[in-house]
Amino acid sequence: MPAFRYRWSILLLPLLALAGCSAETSAPRNGTSAPGFDSPDAELSWQGMLACADCDGIDTRLRLERGNGVVSQYELVEAFLDGEEAEYFRESGRWRRDGRILRLQSTSGAERLYAIDGAGNLVVVDRAGQAAGPDRVLSPVGSPRM
Repeated sequence: MPAFRYRWSILLLPLLALAGCSAETSAPRNGTSAPGFDSPDAELSWQGMLACADCDGIDTRLRLERGNGVVSQYELVEAFLDGEEAEYFRESGRWRRDGRILRLQSTSGAERLYAIDGAGNLVVVDRAGQAAGPDRVLSPVGSPRM
């Protein structure tokens, strides 16, 4: 049944945003988070084309996974596009959610931060939680495997 509840939540999130509520303000006050993030065996995915200063764009795909309710791992694949060619980079590590901020800690020690908006998108943010630019958003892909 968790997948069924998740699908309804996805449908309701845009309606809450239109009504002037954000996912943060509509979340239960006991600290529980958006559907899927705290599920014991969740897989969530996002993708998008991010802006790039010295290439045509960065085709980005992010997958979060939690197995046995304990290990929270991620895989990030970035394709730096330049004309007909692309240079691929793959990164993995662990993730955690702090309120509306998603923190990715790579196995090399680097950290990436994303803010979760009311529609379930991930917005690239700096350490102060400020958006890194208007073309730095990843959108949810499909429904998670629960």
